[in-house]
Amino acid sequence: MPCFHRLLSSPCAASAARRAFAAAVLGLALPAAVPAARAQQALPPAPACCAEPSGVVRLVASASAEVAPDRAVATFAAVRQGLDVAALNTQVAGLLDAAVKAARAVPGVEVRTGGFQTSPHDKVVAGQVQQDGWTVRAQLTVKSADFAALGRLAAQLAQTLQVQGTGTEMSAALQAREQARLTQMAIARYRAQALAAARDFGYAGYTLREVDVGALQGAAPTPRPMFRAMAAPSMEAPGIPIEAGLQTLSVTVAGTVQLQR
Repeated sequence: MPCFHRLLSSPCAASAARRAFAAAVLGLALPAAVPAARAQQALPPAPACCAEPSGVVRLVASASAEVAPDRAVATFAAVRQGLDVAALNTQVAGLLDAAVKAARAVPGVEVRTGGFQTSPHDKVVAGQVQQDGWTVRAQLTVKSADFAALGRLAAQLAQTLQVQGTGTEMSAALQAREQARLTQMAIARYRAQALAAARDFGYAGYTLREVDVGALQGAAPTPRPMFRAMAAPSMEAPGIPIEAGLQTLSVTVAGTVQLQR
């Protein structure tokens, strides 16, 4: 026992003893760890759990139709330029008020105002930017289901206002009616495709897995820009022609079906 104590009291001997003890511990642990690692590597890969089942078919069907818009639209601007911004605002407000009264006097005309703007314009003098006056602008939009009446009103308003553009749009009632009709057609075509796919692949029928019925497409308004300078007043101004034309509307149905034996 005294001899053993003397051996450990030496720094070199103590360090050697610690190294020997660590080597002995590692030697015991490694043989147990290696088989476990090998066993983990030998495990088979996990089976795929998200594979799509057989007999699933993706389908897309659509229905479309050419439809004439049922509302005429015309947009105008009351514009004045000058140095006295207060006077310009008064003039534009007067022009707009008179135009609104004239539009409301026509049965079935919808009137909307907006976009009242006052903006400065500048000029360069001797390399310096100087304010050169003001531009005051206000917007007026009129709509009606009577294309001819709106065309006559547009010609009347064009005597004092600038015509920004004319166009057509579909009323909410017309859009709802066409969406219902085209949706029925698209669904019928989708079902026909599903039945044909089941028959062609040797199945007895199908069930719906998922289906998406799209919104009505193609019903956006169709503006036609038409900038005209202000003309002198004329009591015999001809009506501005506004043609409805045709717009292509469509509805699409897409999804997947499960074919059944």
